[in-house]
Amino acid sequence: MKRLLLLVPLFAFLASCGDGVSPTTPPKAPPRPPRALTGLEPFAPRTDIRVGQKVGPLVVYGTYDDGTTGTVNAEWTSSDPDVVAIDEEGFVEAVAAGTAVLTATFEGFFVELEFVVEDPIPRSTRDRPDDISGPQIHFVYAVPSDIEDRNRDRFGEVERSVLGIQNWLPEETGKRLRVDTYQGRPDVSFLRLPFTRQEGDGFNANIVFRLRDASSRLGLTGDKIPVFYYEGQVTGLCGTALFEEGGAVYLECSDAELGPDEETVSTFEVTMVHELFHVFGAVASCAPNYTDLGGGHVKDVENDLMYVGADRQPRGGVTYVDVGRDDYYGHGRPDCNDVSRSRFLEPAPGVAAGSRTVEVRLPAGDWPLRCELEY
Repeated sequence: MKRLLLLVPLFAFLASCGDGVSPTTPPKAPPRPPRALTGLEPFAPRTDIRVGQKVGPLVVYGTYDDGTTGTVNAEWTSSDPDVVAIDEEGFVEAVAAGTAVLTATFEGFFVELEFVVEDPIPRSTRDRPDDISGPQIHFVYAVPSDIEDRNRDRFGEVERSVLGIQNWLPEETGKRLRVDTYQGRPDVSFLRLPFTRQEGDGFNANIVFRLRDASSRLGLTGDKIPVFYYEGQVTGLCGTALFEEGGAVYLECSDAELGPDEETVSTFEVTMVHELFHVFGAVASCAPNYTDLGGGHVKDVENDLMYVGADRQPRGGVTYVDVGRDDYYGHGRPDCNDVSRSRFLEPAPGVAAGSRTVEVRLPAGDWPLRCELEY
Protein backbone atom coordinates (compact mmCIF):
# COMPACT_ATOMS: atom_id res chain seq x y z
CA MET A 1 0.00 0.00 0.00
CA LYS A 2 1.40 3.40 -1.01
CA ARG A 3 1.57 6.07 1.69
CA LEU A 4 1.26 9.14 -0.54
CA LEU A 5 -0.47 11.22 2.11
CA LEU A 6 2.73 11.54 4.14
CA LEU A 7 4.42 13.53 1.38
CA VAL A 8 1.96 16.40 1.53
CA PRO A 9 2.89 17.89 4.94
CA LEU A 10 6.56 17.16 4.32
CA PHE A 11 6.42 19.11 1.06
CA ALA A 12 4.66 21.97 2.79
CA PHE A 13 7.35 22.07 5.47
CA LEU A 14 10.14 22.12 2.90
CA ALA A 15 8.49 24.95 1.02
CA SER A 16 8.26 27.09 4.12
CA CYS A 17 11.98 26.62 4.86
CA GLY A 18 13.23 27.39 1.34
CA ASP A 19 13.19 30.54 -0.79
CA GLY A 20 9.48 30.47 -1.20
CA VAL A 21 7.24 33.16 0.31
CA SER A 22 4.63 32.19 2.80
CA PRO A 23 1.26 34.01 2.85
CA THR A 24 2.21 35.84 6.07
CA THR A 25 5.72 37.07 5.01
CA PRO A 26 5.86 40.43 3.13
CA PRO A 27 8.08 40.59 0.08
CA LYS A 28 11.55 42.01 0.54
CA ALA A 29 11.88 45.75 -0.10
CA PRO A 30 13.92 46.66 -3.16
CA PRO A 31 17.40 47.93 -2.32
CA ARG A 32 17.52 51.69 -1.60
CA PRO A 33 19.66 53.60 -4.08
CA PRO A 34 22.58 55.47 -2.45
CA ARG A 35 21.84 59.10 -1.66
CA ALA A 36 23.59 61.67 -3.82
CA LEU A 37 25.42 64.74 -2.53
CA THR A 38 23.85 67.94 -3.87
CA GLY A 39 25.84 70.67 -2.11
CA LEU A 40 27.79 71.90 0.91
CA GLU A 41 26.93 74.29 3.75
CA PRO A 42 29.67 75.79 5.96
CA PHE A 43 29.54 76.85 9.59
CA ALA A 44 31.96 79.17 11.41
CA PRO A 45 31.52 80.57 14.94
CA ARG A 46 32.25 83.97 13.40
CA THR A 47 33.97 85.39 10.34
CA ASP A 48 34.91 88.81 11.72
CA ILE A 49 37.99 88.26 13.85
CA ARG A 50 41.05 90.08 15.13
CA VAL A 51 44.76 89.49 14.73
CA GLY A 52 45.89 86.73 17.08
CA GLN A 53 42.39 85.35 17.57
CA LYS A 54 41.55 81.69 16.94
CA VAL A 55 38.05 80.45 16.19
CA GLY A 56 36.67 77.09 15.26
CA PRO A 57 36.46 74.43 14.40
CA LEU A 58 34.85 75.19 11.06
CA VAL A 59 32.28 72.59 10.06
CA VAL A 60 30.96 71.60 6.65
CA TYR A 61 27.57 69.95 6.20
CA GLY A 62 26.71 67.94 3.14
CA THR A 63 23.18 68.23 1.74
CA TYR A 64 21.73 65.23 -0.07
CA ASP A 65 18.99 64.55 -2.60
CA ASP A 66 16.85 62.75 -0.02
CA GLY A 67 16.60 65.88 2.10
CA THR A 68 19.09 64.80 4.74
CA THR A 69 22.26 66.54 5.91
CA GLY A 70 25.41 65.38 7.62
CA THR A 71 28.91 66.55 8.42
CA VAL A 72 31.57 65.76 5.83
CA ASN A 73 35.34 65.67 6.01
CA ALA A 74 36.01 68.59 3.68
CA GLU A 75 39.44 69.96 2.87
CA TRP A 76 39.99 73.63 3.67
CA THR A 77 42.34 76.03 1.93
CA SER A 78 42.99 79.76 2.47
CA SER A 79 43.31 82.30 -0.31
CA ASP A 80 45.89 84.14 1.81
CA PRO A 81 47.47 82.15 4.69
CA ASP A 82 49.38 85.28 5.67
CA VAL A 83 46.03 86.81 6.66
CA VAL A 84 43.98 83.79 7.76
CA ALA A 85 45.46 80.34 8.36
CA ILE A 86 43.54 77.12 9.02
CA ASP A 87 44.89 73.92 10.56
CA GLU A 88 43.99 70.26 10.01
CA GLU A 89 41.40 70.34 12.81
CA GLY A 90 39.56 73.24 11.17
CA PHE A 91 40.65 75.98 13.58
CA VAL A 92 41.19 79.40 12.04
CA GLU A 93 43.88 81.84 13.17
CA ALA A 94 43.93 85.52 12.25
CA VAL A 95 47.51 86.34 11.24
CA ALA A 96 47.28 89.88 9.88
CA ALA A 97 44.67 92.53 9.14
CA GLY A 98 42.90 92.08 5.82
CA THR A 99 40.46 89.70 4.13
CA ALA A 100 40.84 86.11 3.01
CA VAL A 101 38.52 83.51 1.53
CA LEU A 102 38.53 80.01 2.97
CA THR A 103 37.36 77.29 0.57
CA ALA A 104 36.10 73.86 1.55
CA THR A 105 36.04 71.08 -1.07
CA PHE A 106 34.48 67.64 -0.92
CA GLU A 107 33.59 65.16 -3.68
CA GLY A 108 33.66 67.76 -6.45
CA PHE A 109 31.71 70.42 -4.52
CA PHE A 110 33.10 73.54 -2.88
CA VAL A 111 31.89 76.33 -0.63
CA GLU A 112 33.53 79.56 0.49
CA LEU A 113 33.65 81.75 3.60
CA GLU A 114 35.10 85.26 3.60
CA PHE A 115 36.95 86.28 6.76
CA VAL A 116 37.59 89.89 7.70
CA VAL A 117 40.49 90.46 10.09
CA GLU A 118 41.02 93.65 12.08
CA ASP A 119 43.75 94.66 14.50
CA PRO A 120 43.01 93.96 18.18
CA ILE A 121 41.37 96.66 20.28
CA PRO A 122 44.09 98.49 22.22
CA ARG A 123 44.26 97.18 25.78
CA SER A 124 43.98 99.50 28.75
CA THR A 125 44.84 98.81 32.37
CA ARG A 126 43.75 102.24 33.56
CA ASP A 127 40.61 104.31 33.41
CA ARG A 128 40.86 106.49 30.31
CA PRO A 129 39.51 110.04 29.82
CA ASP A 130 35.71 110.17 29.84
CA ASP A 131 33.43 111.05 26.96
CA ILE A 132 30.68 112.03 29.40
CA SER A 133 30.46 113.23 32.97
CA GLY A 134 28.33 111.97 35.81
CA PRO A 135 27.42 108.46 36.99
CA GLN A 136 28.83 105.65 34.81
CA ILE A 137 29.25 101.88 34.65
CA HIS A 138 32.85 100.82 34.00
CA PHE A 139 33.36 97.33 32.54
CA VAL A 140 36.38 95.22 33.46
CA TYR A 141 37.79 91.99 32.06
CA ALA A 142 39.34 90.31 35.11
CA VAL A 143 41.65 87.27 34.90
CA PRO A 144 43.06 85.24 37.83
CA SER A 145 46.84 85.14 38.16
CA ASP A 146 47.16 81.55 36.90
CA ILE A 147 44.56 81.55 34.12
CA GLU A 148 45.27 82.05 30.42
CA ASP A 149 44.40 85.52 29.22
CA ARG A 150 41.79 84.94 26.49
CA ASN A 151 41.96 88.57 25.33
CA ARG A 152 38.22 89.04 25.53
CA ASP A 153 38.77 92.79 25.78
CA ARG A 154 41.22 92.94 22.84
CA PHE A 155 39.16 90.63 20.61
CA GLY A 156 35.94 92.59 21.12
CA GLU A 157 33.91 90.08 23.11
CA VAL A 158 33.37 92.38 26.08
CA GLU A 159 32.56 95.32 23.82
CA ARG A 160 29.98 93.31 21.85
CA SER A 161 28.48 92.11 25.11
CA VAL A 162 28.10 95.67 26.35
CA LEU A 163 26.66 96.88 23.04
CA GLY A 164 24.24 93.94 22.99
CA ILE A 165 23.01 95.03 26.42
CA GLN A 166 22.73 98.63 25.23
CA ASN A 167 20.55 97.49 22.32
CA TRP A 168 18.38 95.05 24.27
CA LEU A 169 17.68 97.02 27.45
CA PRO A 170 16.09 100.02 25.66
CA GLU A 171 13.74 97.66 23.85
CA GLU A 172 12.53 96.45 27.24
CA THR A 173 12.62 99.71 29.17
CA GLY A 174 13.24 102.67 26.87
CA LYS A 175 16.46 103.32 28.80
CA ARG A 176 20.10 102.30 28.52
CA LEU A 177 23.06 102.11 30.87
CA ARG A 178 25.25 105.13 31.39
CA VAL A 179 28.37 103.35 30.18
CA ASP A 180 31.88 104.73 30.64
CA THR A 181 33.17 105.32 27.10
CA TYR A 182 36.42 106.48 25.56
CA GLN A 183 36.40 107.99 22.06
CA GLY A 184 32.91 106.63 21.48
CA ARG A 185 33.56 103.02 22.53
CA PRO A 186 33.06 101.28 25.88
CA ASP A 187 36.11 101.94 28.04
CA VAL A 188 36.93 98.35 29.00
CA SER A 189 39.82 97.78 31.41
CA PHE A 190 41.96 94.68 31.75
CA LEU A 191 42.74 93.52 35.29
CA ARG A 192 45.21 90.73 36.11
CA LEU A 193 44.16 89.62 39.58
CA PRO A 194 46.42 88.95 42.59
CA PHE A 195 44.77 85.59 43.34
CA THR A 196 44.46 82.24 41.54
CA ARG A 197 41.37 80.65 40.07
CA GLN A 198 41.18 78.18 42.94
CA GLU A 199 41.50 80.94 45.49
CA GLY A 200 38.79 82.89 43.71
CA ASP A 201 36.44 79.93 43.84
CA GLY A 202 37.16 79.60 47.54
CA PHE A 203 36.05 83.17 48.19
CA ASN A 204 32.50 82.17 47.15
CA ALA A 205 30.18 85.17 46.88
CA ASN A 206 32.72 87.30 48.72
CA ILE A 207 34.86 87.30 45.58
CA VAL A 208 33.04 90.44 44.48
CA PHE A 209 34.67 92.28 47.39
CA ARG A 210 38.09 91.06 46.22
CA LEU A 211 37.35 92.16 42.66
CA ARG A 212 36.23 95.57 43.80
CA ASP A 213 39.35 95.99 45.94
CA ALA A 214 41.63 94.89 43.07
CA SER A 215 39.97 97.42 40.77
CA SER A 216 41.56 100.23 42.78
CA ARG A 217 44.59 99.76 40.50
CA LEU A 218 42.50 100.94 37.55
CA GLY A 219 42.40 104.49 38.88
CA LEU A 220 38.67 104.94 38.34
CA THR A 221 37.64 108.56 38.54
CA GLY A 222 34.30 110.19 39.24
CA ASP A 223 31.03 108.50 40.09
CA LYS A 224 31.75 105.06 38.59
CA ILE A 225 30.75 101.53 39.52
CA PRO A 226 33.04 98.71 38.29
CA VAL A 227 31.44 95.54 36.98
CA PHE A 228 33.47 92.48 36.04
CA TYR A 229 33.53 89.76 33.44
CA TYR A 230 35.51 87.27 35.51
CA GLU A 231 37.54 84.57 33.72
CA GLY A 232 36.81 81.86 36.26
CA GLN A 233 34.19 80.23 38.36
CA VAL A 234 32.48 80.49 41.71
CA THR A 235 30.86 77.16 42.44
CA GLY A 236 27.08 77.39 42.36
CA LEU A 237 26.95 81.01 41.18
CA CYS A 238 26.73 82.85 37.87
CA GLY A 239 27.00 86.32 39.35
CA THR A 240 27.23 88.45 42.46
CA ALA A 241 26.26 92.05 43.19
CA LEU A 242 27.04 94.69 45.77
CA PHE A 243 24.39 97.36 46.23
CA GLU A 244 25.70 100.57 44.59
CA GLU A 245 29.27 99.22 44.61
CA GLY A 246 29.73 96.70 41.82
CA GLY A 247 28.89 93.32 40.38
CA ALA A 248 30.41 90.37 38.59
CA VAL A 249 29.55 87.66 36.07
CA TYR A 250 31.50 84.39 36.14
CA LEU A 251 32.40 83.22 32.66
CA GLU A 252 32.75 79.54 33.55
CA CYS A 253 29.12 79.48 34.64
CA SER A 254 27.90 78.61 31.14
CA ASP A 255 29.08 77.37 27.75
CA ALA A 256 27.24 80.27 26.10
CA GLU A 257 29.21 82.65 23.88
CA LEU A 258 30.13 86.00 25.36
CA GLY A 259 29.07 88.86 23.13
CA PRO A 260 27.76 86.88 20.13
CA ASP A 261 27.04 90.13 18.29
CA GLU A 262 25.50 93.52 18.92
CA GLU A 263 22.00 92.29 18.04
CA THR A 264 22.00 89.22 20.29
CA VAL A 265 22.11 88.76 24.04
CA SER A 266 22.79 85.46 25.69
CA THR A 267 23.37 84.10 29.18
CA PHE A 268 26.17 86.44 30.18
CA GLU A 269 24.43 89.62 28.97
CA VAL A 270 21.17 88.77 30.72
CA THR A 271 23.10 87.78 33.84
CA MET A 272 25.03 91.06 33.75
CA VAL A 273 21.80 93.10 33.58
CA HIS A 274 20.34 90.95 36.35
CA GLU A 275 23.33 91.74 38.58
CA LEU A 276 23.30 95.42 37.62
CA PHE A 277 19.66 95.66 38.65
CA HIS A 278 20.72 94.24 42.01
CA VAL A 279 23.40 96.95 42.14
CA PHE A 280 20.63 99.49 41.46
CA GLY A 281 18.56 98.15 44.37
CA ALA A 282 16.25 95.52 42.92
CA VAL A 283 14.29 93.84 44.27
CA ALA A 284 13.16 95.72 47.38
CA SER A 285 11.19 93.88 50.06
CA CYS A 286 8.25 96.27 49.53
CA ALA A 287 7.62 94.79 46.05
CA PRO A 288 4.32 92.83 45.94
CA ASN A 289 6.00 89.76 44.42
CA TYR A 290 9.21 89.98 46.43
CA THR A 291 10.99 86.84 47.58
CA ASP A 292 14.16 86.74 49.65
CA LEU A 293 15.17 83.45 48.04
CA GLY A 294 18.74 84.08 46.89
CA GLY A 295 18.48 87.70 48.00
CA GLY A 296 16.03 90.16 46.45
CA HIS A 297 14.10 88.55 43.58
CA VAL A 298 10.53 88.16 42.33
CA LYS A 299 8.46 85.01 42.29
CA ASP A 300 5.53 85.79 40.01
CA VAL A 301 6.56 85.34 36.35
CA GLU A 302 9.11 82.76 35.31
CA ASN A 303 10.44 84.79 32.38
CA ASP A 304 11.05 87.89 34.47
CA LEU A 305 14.65 89.14 34.57
CA MET A 306 14.67 89.05 38.39
CA TYR A 307 12.77 85.79 38.82
CA VAL A 308 14.40 83.13 40.94
CA GLY A 309 13.30 79.55 41.36
CA ALA A 310 14.03 76.04 40.17
CA ASP A 311 10.87 75.52 38.14
CA ARG A 312 11.13 78.04 35.34
CA GLN A 313 9.49 76.58 32.24
CA PRO A 314 10.51 76.81 29.53
CA ARG A 315 14.14 77.14 30.53
CA GLY A 316 15.90 79.64 28.33
CA GLY A 317 14.21 81.86 25.76
CA VAL A 318 12.73 85.34 26.05
CA THR A 319 13.33 87.35 29.21
CA TYR A 320 11.36 90.45 30.26
CA VAL A 321 12.00 93.32 32.66
CA ASP A 322 9.42 93.51 35.48
CA VAL A 323 6.36 91.97 33.89
CA GLY A 324 3.41 94.15 34.90
CA ARG A 325 5.71 97.00 36.00
CA ASP A 326 4.69 96.45 39.61
CA ASP A 327 7.78 95.23 41.46
CA TYR A 328 11.07 96.95 40.65
CA TYR A 329 10.89 98.90 37.37
CA GLY A 330 8.54 101.69 36.37
CA HIS A 331 5.92 101.20 39.09
CA GLY A 332 6.26 104.87 40.15
CA ARG A 333 5.60 104.35 43.86
CA PRO A 334 7.66 106.75 45.97
CA ASP A 335 7.79 104.37 48.95
CA CYS A 336 9.49 101.48 47.12
CA ASN A 337 12.73 101.41 45.14
CA ASP A 338 12.16 101.86 41.40
CA VAL A 339 15.18 100.95 39.28
CA SER A 340 13.92 103.17 36.46
CA ARG A 341 14.99 106.13 38.62
CA SER A 342 18.59 104.89 38.98
CA ARG A 343 21.20 107.52 38.23
CA PHE A 344 23.04 104.88 36.15
CA LEU A 345 20.24 104.72 33.56
CA GLU A 346 19.35 107.29 30.93
CA PRO A 347 16.71 107.57 28.18
CA ALA A 348 17.68 105.83 24.96
CA PRO A 349 16.99 108.21 22.08
CA GLY A 350 14.75 106.93 19.33
CA VAL A 351 13.96 103.57 20.94
CA ALA A 352 10.47 102.63 22.06
CA ALA A 353 10.10 100.18 24.91
CA GLY A 354 8.59 96.90 23.74
CA SER A 355 10.01 97.03 20.19
CA ARG A 356 12.14 93.86 20.72
CA THR A 357 14.36 93.32 17.72
CA VAL A 358 17.39 92.01 19.65
CA GLU A 359 17.38 88.23 19.90
CA VAL A 360 17.50 86.77 23.41
CA ARG A 361 19.40 83.50 23.16
CA LEU A 362 19.32 81.78 26.55
CA PRO A 363 20.31 78.13 26.17
CA ALA A 364 18.08 75.57 27.87
CA GLY A 365 19.27 74.96 31.41
CA ASP A 366 20.85 78.40 31.84
CA TRP A 367 18.07 79.54 34.13
CA PRO A 368 17.40 80.20 36.93
CA LEU A 369 20.23 82.68 37.19
CA ARG A 370 22.32 81.63 40.14
CA CYS A 371 23.39 84.73 41.99
CA GLU A 372 23.92 86.31 45.37
CA LEU A 373 23.17 89.84 46.44
CA GLU A 374 25.19 91.49 49.17
CA TYR A 375 24.02 94.66 50.87
